[in-house]
Amino acid sequence: MVISSAQLLNIMEDLDSDGLKRFQWFLTQGVLNDYPPIPKSLLENRDRMDTVDKMVQSYRLDGAVTITLKILEKMNQNSLAGKLKKYI
Repeated sequence: MVISSAQLLNIMEDLDSDGLKRFQWFLTQGVLNDYPPIPKSLLENRDRMDTVDKMVQSYRLDGAVTITLKILEKMNQNSLAGKLKKYI
C-alpha cells in the first residue's frame, strides 16, 4: 500500500462538518468485524487530523484505509471512495 496518513487526511478534508460527524458515528459502530469500534468519547470534538490519527493508532495505516473506504461507501461518498482507491 502506497498511501500516507497525509493522503488519508486529504480525503477526510473533502467531508463537510456533517459528513465528518457521520463518518465518526460509523467509526463508533464497528462497521467491519476485524476492526473494533472506536469509543465515542475518543472522537468527541475531534477534527479531521485527530480522527485520522486515532484511526491509524487503532487500526494501523492499512486498517485505517480499509475502514475509511468501507465507511465512505456506506455514506454513498462514491467519488471520495474512488479518489481513495487511486491512492492504493
